[in-house]
Amino acid sequence: MRELTIDGIPVFVADGPPPLAAGLVFGVGRRDEDFVHGGITHLVEHLTMGALGRTTTECNASVDLTVTEFTATGAPDRVAGFLQAVCAALADLPTDRLAVDADVLRSEGGLAAAPDVAVLLGELFGATGPGLASVREPALRSLTAEDVRAWARRWFVAGNAALWLAGPVPEEVSLPLAHGPAPQRTPHRRRDLRTPAWTELALDDRVALAAEVPRSPTLVATTGVLRARVEEELRSRRGVAYAVGVEQVSLDADRRVVVLSSDARPGEAAVVARLLWREVQRLADEGPLPAELDHERALVAAYLDDPRSDADEARASACGRVTGVPVATGDELRAAVERLEAGEVRAAATALRDAAVLGVAQGTEPPPGLPRLPEWSADRVSGRVFRPARRRGAPRGAVLVVADEGVSADLGDGRLLTVRWTDAVGLVRSAADEWNLVGRDGIGVPLAAADWRDGAEAVRLVRAAVPAELQVDDDELRDRDGVLLLQAPVHRVREAVGTSRDAVSLVAGAEWTAVVPDGTRPAEERALQFGAAAGLRTTALVLRLIHADLEYVLYRGGWELDRHRWGVAPGDPAVLARETGRPVDEAAAVLADPGSPAEVLGRLATLLGLPEQVPDLLAGREVAGAERVEGRGIAGGVRAAVRGDYAPAPGSGSWVDRWARLGRDRPAGYRLANGVAALALFVVAWVQVGDGRVGFGVLAALLGLFSLFEVRPPRRGDRSPERPPAGVAPTG
Repeated sequence: MRELTIDGIPVFVADGPPPLAAGLVFGVGRRDEDFVHGGITHLVEHLTMGALGRTTTECNASVDLTVTEFTATGAPDRVAGFLQAVCAALADLPTDRLAVDADVLRSEGGLAAAPDVAVLLGELFGATGPGLASVREPALRSLTAEDVRAWARRWFVAGNAALWLAGPVPEEVSLPLAHGPAPQRTPHRRRDLRTPAWTELALDDRVALAAEVPRSPTLVATTGVLRARVEEELRSRRGVAYAVGVEQVSLDADRRVVVLSSDARPGEAAVVARLLWREVQRLADEGPLPAELDHERALVAAYLDDPRSDADEARASACGRVTGVPVATGDELRAAVERLEAGEVRAAATALRDAAVLGVAQGTEPPPGLPRLPEWSADRVSGRVFRPARRRGAPRGAVLVVADEGVSADLGDGRLLTVRWTDAVGLVRSAADEWNLVGRDGIGVPLAAADWRDGAEAVRLVRAAVPAELQVDDDELRDRDGVLLLQAPVHRVREAVGTSRDAVSLVAGAEWTAVVPDGTRPAEERALQFGAAAGLRTTALVLRLIHADLEYVLYRGGWELDRHRWGVAPGDPAVLARETGRPVDEAAAVLADPGSPAEVLGRLATLLGLPEQVPDLLAGREVAGAERVEGRGIAGGVRAAVRGDYAPAPGSGSWVDRWARLGRDRPAGYRLANGVAALALFVVAWVQVGDGRVGFGVLAALLGLFSLFEVRPPRRGDRSPERPPAGVAPTG
């Protein structure tokens, strides 16, 4: 292997025949992110590869815990073109497909490490650094174009890059990366854990052991001996497992995490766990046999004698350069294995045993003598106490404590969850009033306002204590965003909102009223709530634009009736026609429309008579003419409705609305008519009683009393027709 420089970037070359294999490596991976920006490195990689378009060159890209790598194999000139295109895309990152690529990553569901490795890294490091491998990326859709561009400007620079080549070096190759030094990494330290210990893996039929140990030239031989012993016991002798693997994760120049893992035949996980732990103890207590050391020497010699090892050395050297982790050359490896001694292997095995965390499948009995890692927080903060609400999810006797230094959820029986504000790494909203506060150690405190008395106040206190930049919406919540339309006049929707605790903005149309999305409550949830409150015959429509697809969900009186997604999941045009009062043939034509989402939306809006602002609302743009309505709760909303606070403007509304307005305003003509009617009804009552028809007489008298009641003048505080409805404020 030889080293050269191109455009200031170190290049490690393993000369050989074509084709050329190459990898442009950057020293940034999952461990360099934070909790709320999880996945941003992977998003930069996807946007970069997407900018290249289709190519005949065999190429790929990947992100793991420590590095991001762009690879290609083929003719030297084509590989050189690929590398130059990657650098150009990184220098001016295209973000027009940001939302689509974010959802691609969500669909991919990839991990920066194997599942069992990721879980144990989470146990060792919590929700920071390498432990992020165990954490789902909660808010990819929250990442903005400026977020990913700034991340690229910081990490994907010449000072943080290296290139490896295996094959003929291209005659002309350029790496036009932005200039800049490698950023300083924040050291990530292991959680304060007492080891050795065991924990549960949320994986079926898997057993794994992880330990943070010092970097040592004998570590490869130690793990090799250990893997061979475990595989001999589990596979060759007992047949309870198929494959045993070893992985090393470099933390810095001095530390690394070793992971030894195995599958297990169903029902045999306990046997696998005991035998794996036994072999770790044996190697630490007794050391290796001479034959085992000879075997390791032979393996290393055979590997180094293979010409393909030169390419591995070139890639390892490039990765080592950008991560700061020293890499031994082939000659250094050969010399180290030749002087390998049993005592060194035994010392390395002892360090591994003493720092070990053994992960076993749920429900598996662990090896005897190993303590369990703590499942719960060790202490509780002191502050304002919130008790469980009735008929909700919090256990009886549980308490939520919000204090100046943090929050605790004491569930009883030693089950305690505590996160201090200084340790908070994210506050993720999963529903309208439901949040999860995540701490540095990976412990989360769930916060659902409805679970606690005065729970809304508890959530408010927590949100006030956590920095705004750490508060994000879960991607699953964003999936339920959309525009809610109610086929009802705006005053009816005002009345429905008034009986809730919500505060929303409304856009009135001739036939439909739109509820402006505000991110506080999913549109479908509001359809169930407001649709029922507006009346059992009220039709509601939730419109949602998902990249290349337009979708609606149809409700009536708060019940879902049908769904339609153009070109993907067809709905029933007869249902849409029936519930909206449109011709079936016209509804069927729109639902079968093959046009773009914008074209289809325009035709749907024309068919149904939707407000003209709907396209802007779906695009997330502000609209003029929206009015703000504050919810007052059931009691306050009913009182407001009786007072006429939600009545339509004079001259509008149905005959029921107009009659109700007359009853509230009681103009002179209305009062005179009721006075005459009352007198006539009293006369009728007198005549009926005199003729012996007492029942009819009583009924006429009651009607007369009602008419007489309407003769009163309106109260001074009643709303006049010119005054806007209480609780309604224009916006926009």
